Amino acid sequence: MQLSQFEKRGMLFAGLFLGLVLLAFIALACPAHGQEVIMNQPSADIVNKGHLFVRFDEFYTQNPPTYDENVNFAYGLGHNLEISLNNTNAFNRLSSGSDALVAGFKYAPIKTSHFELYVGDQFIQPLNRKVVSNGDISYEAVALMYGKFRLTGGAFQSHNGVALGNRAGALGGIEYTMKTFKNGWMLGPGVDYASGAGTNGYTSPGLNFMKGNFFICPGYMIANPKNPNGAHQSFVMMGYTF
Repeated sequence: MQLSQFEKRGMLFAGLFLGLVLLAFIALACPAHGQEVIMNQPSADIVNKGHLFVRFDEFYTQNPPTYDENVNFAYGLGHNLEISLNNTNAFNRLSSGSDALVAGFKYAPIKTSHFELYVGDQFIQPLNRKVVSNGDISYEAVALMYGKFRLTGGAFQSHNGVALGNRAGALGGIEYTMKTFKNGWMLGPGVDYASGAGTNGYTSPGLNFMKGNFFICPGYMIANPKNPNGAHQSFVMMGYTF
């Protein structure tokens, strides 16, 4: 039986997804690594030198109904610097018709146990249905760590990134490590926000489950008014640090 391109992409993503599930069960009880985003906005997490972080995202939009799958890579270069490469809608182009490569970096010039200042940039190269030749999103933020809380606030600037033309706005988030279990699993709710009517304009609550180098996080996205991606999206993120 001949499989369609759509079915092949779905099977590939399912295999990668199941591979990370297997890693979750064999994860060692070593210090947990970050997930690179709060829910959807860039977090203060930076991959340690010589380690590779891999994350898969699944997004389902209720209205209009679309289903998108992303794959994300980040590699730590040391000195609080990482580089990243993401493929948005990597396995399911037929859903929304958009597919892009996103190359970026994140750097923290100031990082202590209670405070971090970090900056980053994401260069967007559309792969199909090119409305623009490319786009860019930069951001600056600070994170305050107090007890089991991490509070983040900052700003972003976009050129043909979250919307056509030049845009800017605020971003922020709250994370809380609610429970650490005897078997090493940790449970932590979080929420983040980005202002404006661009594609990143959501309030996104979620719940992190973490152990060792592995995490999985289901969540829900509530759109700002006039968001072009639909009013609501549910998502699941799953990642592992090698």
